[in-house]
Amino acid sequence: MSGAQNVIQKSMEEIRASEEMKQNTLRYLEAQRTRQSRRFFQRRQYAALRYAVAVVCVFFLAGVGGYSVYSRPVSYISIDVNPSIELEINRFDKVVSAKGYNADGQDILQHVPLKNISYLQAIDRLLQDAYYSRYLNRDSQLVLTVVSDRSDAMLEQIQANDRFQAYGAVTYSSDTACMNEAHQHEMSFGKYRAYLELSQYDDSITVEDCHGMTMGEIQNRIRSCQGHNRGNAEGKNGPKGHQNGHSQSHGHH
Repeated sequence: MSGAQNVIQKSMEEIRASEEMKQNTLRYLEAQRTRQSRRFFQRRQYAALRYAVAVVCVFFLAGVGGYSVYSRPVSYISIDVNPSIELEINRFDKVVSAKGYNADGQDILQHVPLKNISYLQAIDRLLQDAYYSRYLNRDSQLVLTVVSDRSDAMLEQIQANDRFQAYGAVTYSSDTACMNEAHQHEMSFGKYRAYLELSQYDDSITVEDCHGMTMGEIQNRIRSCQGHNRGNAEGKNGPKGHQNGHSQSHGHH
């Protein structure tokens, strides 16, 4: 038995891996671990990238959607003296667009920025501006016209402005049909509403005529026609035909 054990022991001693084989085996095992680690890291990177892209998409869509809501006008204000300016108002009461509908209006907007402030601030900024106030004299007429589902509330806020009252301004409400017609004639809807009112008394008046008239001139023509009609009514009907002579400051197209 001892002889057999010696033979086996000698055989086992002879079966030894060379140093090169050991190193090759270690390198192979290390390469396998590195490859597995790299694949795991790549999977994590890919997952993280997908998550980041998803987050960016969510924020992008939210930003686009938010900007769309912010930039969409829901109300409109026409501010007319001789300069004719229209403001587009979003649901947050901010001015998202301002456009001049004649040379004076366009010139004003070059000097007085009105975007991204509330419509009340925009009106107040105009009335305080020295450049704009040149048009506000005793012969002028400041008229504000509103197109909105909540025009009554907006007009109430506008009329509460002390400067607005100091200039003897008048306000009206109108509708989108009037606004669309006005824009077809390249006219602010506030001035176009005044033209429509005047044309009820004087059918010879044209849009082109009103293009060249200030709001003060149009309003004076309206008051003159109203006074003439009242005079005729008094002449035909006597004292009972007399009507209240003050002009309304809030009307509809």
